[in-house]
Amino acid sequence: MMGFSYIASSSVVAPILSVYVKDVRNASVEMVGLITAMFFIASALAKFSLGVFAGGKKTITFLLLAFVIFSICPALYPSANSIIVLIVLRAIQGFSYAFIGTASLILAALTISSVERDKGVGTYTASLSLGLLAGPAITTFSIPFFGVSKTFYFAGLMGFIGIFAAFFLNRKISSIEKNWQVIGVTADRESLKNKISAIMRNRMFTVAFVGNFAFFILFGVILAYAPLYAKDKLKFNNELVSMLFLLYYIATTVTRLSIGRIVEKVSKSTLMILSTAFAALFSFALAITDNFVFAGIFALIGAVQGVLFPVGSMLIAEHIQPSRNILANSLYMMGIDLGQGIAPLITASVIMQYGLEYSFILSAAISVAATLLLIWLNIHKTR
Repeated sequence: MMGFSYIASSSVVAPILSVYVKDVRNASVEMVGLITAMFFIASALAKFSLGVFAGGKKTITFLLLAFVIFSICPALYPSANSIIVLIVLRAIQGFSYAFIGTASLILAALTISSVERDKGVGTYTASLSLGLLAGPAITTFSIPFFGVSKTFYFAGLMGFIGIFAAFFLNRKISSIEKNWQVIGVTADRESLKNKISAIMRNRMFTVAFVGNFAFFILFGVILAYAPLYAKDKLKFNNELVSMLFLLYYIATTVTRLSIGRIVEKVSKSTLMILSTAFAALFSFALAITDNFVFAGIFALIGAVQGVLFPVGSMLIAEHIQPSRNILANSLYMMGIDLGQGIAPLITASVIMQYGLEYSFILSAAISVAATLLLIWLNIHKTR
């Protein structure tokens, strides 16, 4: 429920933020990119420090507080009296998002027996996918009745679901701790430097990190600039832009609900290579297609996301020892946020010089490079 809540809240914001900043606040394209990026940069900076916590009642208490902050911020977007205030709100929300995302994933992975860990992580990521689906569905129906600005209030309402879930966890912490897999692990205490070194040397962690980092650069571009491209180049209205994201997350949900069967037939490392290659192909296709073909390609990218994130999470749960799992997940999710955060910034100058569609081409080039690196890692592992 927590995963559903914070993702649903975020995905209410995703289809409309760049439209709101550009059309309602009359900001430049570069400012659209900065405001989009600030959320994920703040989240990435927070996640590394979160890698050192080891669970317990204090974790759940902070989770409850994070959900309160996370839910209030989007409701304040329309009343922000300047772009600077909006940037600050995005940064504050990004910090709370970091804690919620990291804690929720760790709870999903470490409170489940190792025998059923793949299934548990798959179920958790499926709940995230349902949140992704709920957000643009709400946005699509809210915009015609309430307008773009008031739709942010619905993001706050979705976040409040997580407040109740975190409050319930706070009441049930004693039963959760009995099953917490990190508790009771006997291992010599490692220094932070040694932990990071061991995680970075783990080839499966590198595979998970590289594949998702490259993809979420593409996703960061999509969040910041795909709505503007759809409006300016394809002449979509706000409702159709929201429906693009609805199609995207439907495809994500379908693949995530099927991920258990997919990993039984194809190895996880092979799935990472194939998914990253398809991301490159589909990203390039976005720049050369129009109208309904664009919508179809957009949905296919959503299907790729439905594979990459859960498979990366499964690789980490499977190949990283429990005493390092918390830090590994924090680094993994920090990489995802860094990808989303730097994407609008590194593509802004390209857009200003060549046009919005070239942001997709640059994303495709990065995914091609990541695909080649993953192939090399896979060959090196086999040897």
